Amino acid sequence: MKNVKKMLSLLAAAVMTLSLLAGCGTTDPGYQVKVVDALGNPYTEGVVVQFLQNGAAVGMQVVNAEGVAAKELEDGDYTVELTFTDDKAEYYYDKSNLTMSADKKELTVQLAKMVGEKSQLTIKDAPVDAYKVETGCTYVTLKKDTRNYFLFTPTMAGTYEFSLPGSNATVGYYGAPHFVQANHAGSELVDGKFTISVKASMISTDNTGTTVMVLGVDAGENESATLAITRIGEPAWDVSDEPWTVYKSTVALSQYTLPANSTLKEFDLKASGYTLVKDDKGWYHLDSATGPLVVMLLGEKSAYLDDFKTIVEKSRVGKHFYDENGKFIRKESYNECLLEYIAVMDENAGVYPLTDDLKYIIQQRGDYYGWFDEEGTQYLFRDQNGEYLKGINKEISWLFPCRYIG
Repeated sequence: MKNVKKMLSLLAAAVMTLSLLAGCGTTDPGYQVKVVDALGNPYTEGVVVQFLQNGAAVGMQVVNAEGVAAKELEDGDYTVELTFTDDKAEYYYDKSNLTMSADKKELTVQLAKMVGEKSQLTIKDAPVDAYKVETGCTYVTLKKDTRNYFLFTPTMAGTYEFSLPGSNATVGYYGAPHFVQANHAGSELVDGKFTISVKASMISTDNTGTTVMVLGVDAGENESATLAITRIGEPAWDVSDEPWTVYKSTVALSQYTLPANSTLKEFDLKASGYTLVKDDKGWYHLDSATGPLVVMLLGEKSAYLDDFKTIVEKSRVGKHFYDENGKFIRKESYNECLLEYIAVMDENAGVYPLTDDLKYIIQQRGDYYGWFDEEGTQYLFRDQNGEYLKGINKEISWLFPCRYIG
């Protein structure tokens, strides 16, 4: 009998061991609540899930790195509530249908921020309410009879995507608070989404001068929606982001004084051509190195263009260079070089002898802006009625701001 009992005891132990081994790795994870935004992205911090039974809290769990709060509880019926570690943050979630049971141990809760403080815009001389929103998903209530306005202030450069997931309301970009546009001014709407590239220059570290974007939502039949703002990448490349390469003078400059009683003669831009020859100073002369000196108007207006001194004071004189495939090469700035020449030009006549620097600058500037292109809208050579002048020799047209001493 003792042997039989011993054998039964060993058999029971073996069965128990096999049972434990068979159940290894299949432990019930308990009740699981996943907290996500309207785009399906998990909230990974700051959210606490409370499990309630008959109105009393029986457990709580902070969401993990996957946005999941898992809790081992006895099988039964539970309701879920969310609390937040940041008591100043305000969130919205639908509190209906947040029930769990032994047959429904997994639940997903969609969470969204609430709008920020109310501001006002002036549209057609009338005040209009606008609410601040941030990156992420924000719950917004909507008026159906008018456009709803929101203000977004980016805190870092990037390309931002704007959408209203799960809604047939429409969102658009309508400019800045000081000028609210009537029509959407962002990229083309695709599947209800559009993007805007925000450059670093559009953001101020002390929040002064930072771009504020006016977003408008047309509700349609919706009384509410979730406005999603997502940074999806770096800012779109723009040539304005590239640094300027400063063109430097290739000759030694000295103060120039136009000889007394000099007469400045214009070049005939319809002529077949001119021969320009440099002397040992790097100055150009007509026909030979000892022929009439050629000068360029730097401080005096030419027949077709304001003087370069005025242009430099108002804007940058430069050129963007691209290869034959349209790939950007560099940006060249001529302001610095021109300012050096302006500083030593004849103060009364506003001229300085023509050099390779000045020739290069006028040719590059003109080529870039289309000054010498008869078919272009920036063609310089027009009569008083704005009509194109016929017969201009394109090969020498760059001489228009130059004169020679007669």
